[in-house]
Amino acid sequence: MAFVEIGNLYYFMYIFIAVILTLVTIKFLNHRSRKFQNGFIFFLIMLGFSIHFLKILIPPYHLVDPIWTKVTFENICATSALMFPMLFFVKNKTIKDYMVMVGVASGIITFIFPVDVTSAYFNGEVLSSAQIALYKGAFSIETIRFYLSHFLIFLPPFLMLHYKFHELSFKRAYRAPFMLFTIFIIIFINELIVTSLGWVPKEHLYDPQRRNPSFIFGVRGDLTGLGALIGVFVPFFLRTNPAGNGFFPVLWLLGPTLVYGGMIALTFMIIYDREETFKFFQKILKLSPKEVTQPNDNDKLT
Repeated sequence: MAFVEIGNLYYFMYIFIAVILTLVTIKFLNHRSRKFQNGFIFFLIMLGFSIHFLKILIPPYHLVDPIWTKVTFENICATSALMFPMLFFVKNKTIKDYMVMVGVASGIITFIFPVDVTSAYFNGEVLSSAQIALYKGAFSIETIRFYLSHFLIFLPPFLMLHYKFHELSFKRAYRAPFMLFTIFIIIFINELIVTSLGWVPKEHLYDPQRRNPSFIFGVRGDLTGLGALIGVFVPFFLRTNPAGNGFFPVLWLLGPTLVYGGMIALTFMIIYDREETFKFFQKILKLSPKEVTQPNDNDKLT
């Protein structure tokens, strides 16, 4: 049975397909009108929105009771799929910054670390060997759905940046991590609601070994090894909760979100607002213009 594992053939196959589809889409849109490009991007957003709901018709979602929990704001990508149709029309630039940066970044990160595909977990439960063979295969319907859904979270915001339907500004960059942390709060509220409705067992609440969307309740292991890169920004008093079975909900993510979210935002600024970014660091470091290599127009990425 073929499975996606980090670094194997199928892992790189899906990344290769995503890159090719992105290039083909750009070639298709390059000579279209702005109106057509804008409409096509919105079509992709609505396609992702539709797949988010239609997934309940395929296995393994029949294992979830009630199934409606899987179409709620249960993680960052689900929240993006649900909110992008509205955010696409929002005029607020800070909110639009969040949309494009989180959309592009979460899409890329998901392809690099396809945890839902490589993990034995589904909806907080460990699947049996037979279920893993059925639902986690490299060419299973759910695996294909997973990659398609996350590609559609990445592609519309990327195209918005590429065709300059939205332009990032270094002056607003500091707001992005706080916007991301707000989404973690929304995910936590969603868990409280579905638990209060009886859709999720109360004993699963706060337990990182069960439903743990976007790791709001902590990590399933400990903060050693690679986890230490996160743990260094998590104070010890946030590494427990009243139930004693996980980290302090959401708040434990504040430090890592501000630090790593800030690093991701800075990366976007270096690519999409390089001039203002270099000017800022030039001022901070008090360097003369001759001491800073300014990018020329030929170096700029679109």
